[in-house]
Amino acid sequence: MATSSTIETIETLVRPIVEDRGYELVDLQLRTDRGRLVLRLLVDRPGGITLDECASVSREVAPHLEVADPIRGAYVLEVSSPGIRRPLKRPGDFERFQGERVRVRTRDPVDGRRTFRGICRGLDEAGRVVVEDARTGTRTSLDPDGIQEANLDPEIRF
Repeated sequence: MATSSTIETIETLVRPIVEDRGYELVDLQLRTDRGRLVLRLLVDRPGGITLDECASVSREVAPHLEVADPIRGAYVLEVSSPGIRRPLKRPGDFERFQGERVRVRTRDPVDGRRTFRGICRGLDEAGRVVVEDARTGTRTSLDPDGIQEANLDPEIRF
């Protein structure tokens, strides 16, 4: 499993490269997948990112990672779009996606629950993430440090 210092080192290296190209580094994951170590960069831009743009980011980032060598051993670099269930990682993400449907999972129970689905209402005055239950209108404020995972949760209708 990757250490937080390894993740921070990689992020410090790749974020400026990605942002200098006009893209946003949404998330960075270093995980074992099917017996191999995978460094996955989720990259986006307004209007979405194309496969060719992902390939371009990969070609730009790879040599920098090779020179800096922050990961021990062999790994696979993947660059992709965050998709429709985009992760929400930073406080600004919750401000940016106010009014959108979200799914937030907390590390510890809040009001007896760990999973909250509803409409993102941004941050309250204390900097807590506010999720409004779409059915009841009940708003729950969540400490950002207690969030394990948060994603957009679009309603898909056929």
